[in-house]
Amino acid sequence: MMELIQFINGTTIAAIAVVTYLVVWAIKQSKLSNQYLPIVAILIGAVIGIFIGIANGDIKWVAGLVDGVIAGAVSVGGNELAKSIGTMFNGGAK
Repeated sequence: MMELIQFINGTTIAAIAVVTYLVVWAIKQSKLSNQYLPIVAILIGAVIGIFIGIANGDIKWVAGLVDGVIAGAVSVGGNELAKSIGTMFNGGAK
C-alpha cells in the first residue's frame, strides 16, 4: 500500500510541475521580467500543490505546499536543462 501512495505522490509532483511550467510559459509571454520567473514558478507550484492537497483530503495542505514548491523548482530546472542541452547541440550558440 505504501508503494501505491508513493507512486501517486510522485505522479502528483510531476503533474504539478507540468502545469506550473505551462502557466509560467504563458506568463513569460507578458512583459514581466524573466528574472522573476523562478519565484513565480515556485509560488504557482505552491498554490497548485495546496489546492491538490486539500482536494485529496487524505493529505494535509502542508504536504501539498511542499510538493508544489518542489514541483515549481523542478519546472524551472527542467526548463534550464532543456535550454542548456539545446545550446550544447547548437555548438554553443544561443
